[in-house]
Amino acid sequence: MSHRIMHSPEMRLRLTQLGYDDKLSKEGFTEKVKRIYLEETGKKLHADVKVYTSKEARTSKQSGYDGLAIYLDAKENKKDELYIISQGTKNLKDWDYNIKAMFAGKEYDQAKSTNEFVKAAQNHFKLDKNEGSTPIIGLSHSLAHNNNTTAYLLYDTFDEVYSVNGAQTNYYQLYNANNEFREAIRNTFKISPGDTNAIYDIDPNQLRQFAENHYKDKAKNIHQIISKDDPLYAASAVRGFFTLGNVEMVDTNPNYPGLRSLVEDIPDEVIQDFQELAIQYTTASNQGGINGVMQEIFGVNMNIVNKIGDNSLKTYMTNQTEIDGMIRQLDKKVPGLLQQVKTITSNADLIFGRLEDAGYISNAQRQLIVEEITNIETELEGIQETLSSIVDVRGTGNFITQIGGDIAAALKIKGHINAIKDSLKVLNQEDLLKVLDELKASHSIMEVLNGLSHGKKSYLGTDMLFTTNHGNKEIKVNISAALRMYQEGKTVLEEKLSKIRQFQAAIDREIPKSYDRNKYKVMRKIDDIEANPSVYTHILRKHLYFSRLDKKVRRIQVHDVFFPLEHKNLDEEIYELKQSVQKSYTYIENYRKAIEDLFTEEKEVATLFRLVEGE
Repeated sequence: MSHRIMHSPEMRLRLTQLGYDDKLSKEGFTEKVKRIYLEETGKKLHADVKVYTSKEARTSKQSGYDGLAIYLDAKENKKDELYIISQGTKNLKDWDYNIKAMFAGKEYDQAKSTNEFVKAAQNHFKLDKNEGSTPIIGLSHSLAHNNNTTAYLLYDTFDEVYSVNGAQTNYYQLYNANNEFREAIRNTFKISPGDTNAIYDIDPNQLRQFAENHYKDKAKNIHQIISKDDPLYAASAVRGFFTLGNVEMVDTNPNYPGLRSLVEDIPDEVIQDFQELAIQYTTASNQGGINGVMQEIFGVNMNIVNKIGDNSLKTYMTNQTEIDGMIRQLDKKVPGLLQQVKTITSNADLIFGRLEDAGYISNAQRQLIVEEITNIETELEGIQETLSSIVDVRGTGNFITQIGGDIAAALKIKGHINAIKDSLKVLNQEDLLKVLDELKASHSIMEVLNGLSHGKKSYLGTDMLFTTNHGNKEIKVNISAALRMYQEGKTVLEEKLSKIRQFQAAIDREIPKSYDRNKYKVMRKIDDIEANPSVYTHILRKHLYFSRLDKKVRRIQVHDVFFPLEHKNLDEEIYELKQSVQKSYTYIENYRKAIEDLFTEEKEVATLFRLVEGE
């Protein structure tokens, strides 16, 4: 067992998942941390929990890095730890960074931001930065593993790094970021300092082995849990990536063999094109659906395309600048895009055949995918031919001919673009997207958490479940939800009982006070009438006729009687309200007892309820 406060893989995984919850307040996050510790250890966390975010630090606005710092100060044990949860891929900026940093190895801004955030957190919590002071532990998932590990290798940011389904470290990225590593490669492989791209010509296997050996000492402090079914695990077989640290493999989806062997069989240049297209498509699709894809990848504004129609001359004359810009963008983007698509179509039987063999797609789905990608290739070739014809027409120097050529080309391009859009819609069918859902689930923290389940303990999302057997029946109880219901239910009932008491006190206080207040008003009025009788002559005249108008009221004497306060007795209603609370208390306690009875042999269940009650 680790000597850390958050010492088990389950605790660290649940904490890492918690780091994605941007809606939690700091107080809510603190309570969640304490609850995770309680559920996993059966003990209360005797430590102050303090939270600090990268948004507060303002160190990562440009790079897109998001992180959360949790400072655990266990004063009783004279022990403290700083946990840094770096978030994985969440938004478009992260996907753009994925392409530039992890696959191309050209950027490392988020690794720098990781290190800056750690320093900011140390300053915020006023921690000693000397060696041997507060341990700093990095927790990460997906892209965040690349960020945390790269920061550790470059700047010694962490004492230990724990990751799940991480995007692996990239030796191209480290070559561009680390002077010492770059010099070692140049000396070993005899490449010129002036040739910045020479490293891409070195055999990838040799580079991988060199990088693993170069960082082997630091690798001892890196710990990874990886699902065999995680698509990032498959991607890590591609050139550039190398795996460091102690790695525990988990089979989270036994129904599928995973993609790693498939990727290893596909030529490197094919995977490279496939990756780049897939990431660009995902980025653009997240930004604006299929229209976003057309805009980002093809350089086409569908609003302009849709205007091209029956009155083409008018459309052309009023939108000439936009149409000309679209044509220029297509001329710029289509050749490279077409080459990438051709790489995929020429290897389609291998790529999608292996997906079929692995059970991810059916034979019919494979044929449909290959057909639609081939259609996209054909339409791209049509666009390229049309663009070539425009060059020839514009070369004539005849303005009228040029306009006619542009209009004809725009109509042809519209047809090709709409055909590509239709193919993309087919590829976005729900049954095909289920394959992506399977792969996405295998990348999730929750599926790995379930993969680590053993014995009576398992997980539903990040909630902890206990399993017991009664007769031939297996019963699963969501202990996390049960504890929440018990604690929050009792809190609600305590608040309700407090409100009832406040209501009862208000009755006892306000009604007599109101009686006394109104009695005082009446007595003041009586005093005024008796002290100033002539002022009230007009009242008498309403009821008596004076034969002579000079009659005056000289004296008034009021005979007052104030009866004791009598009001409805609300004791019965108050009693009924209190009884409803008591019945709810009884229900919750019976609920607790029923769960404890299910797990009579597991005394920790009763302990958890007792500890929660005392929180």
